[in-house]
Amino acid sequence: MTVSPPRRHPLRDRFEAERRRSAFLSFLAGAGIGIVAFDTWVSHWLGIPGGVLVGGFAYAVTYGYETLMWRRHHGR
Repeated sequence: MTVSPPRRHPLRDRFEAERRRSAFLSFLAGAGIGIVAFDTWVSHWLGIPGGVLVGGFAYAVTYGYETLMWRRHHGR
């Protein structure tokens, strides 16, 4: 007999989807800002890598903040 894992609450599933969506949108905005900033003020050769770097930072900050707030209000 196999035991299936407990089902997650529907609110948790909805939160997980929204957390990934908001983090991705933060990545897009951060990447756009990073591309413009690095291309304008640092070097023309660092436009895209700088954008990806800033976008990745924005993604991590948003994802981490959403996780922290979930745990603060709902535990786990």
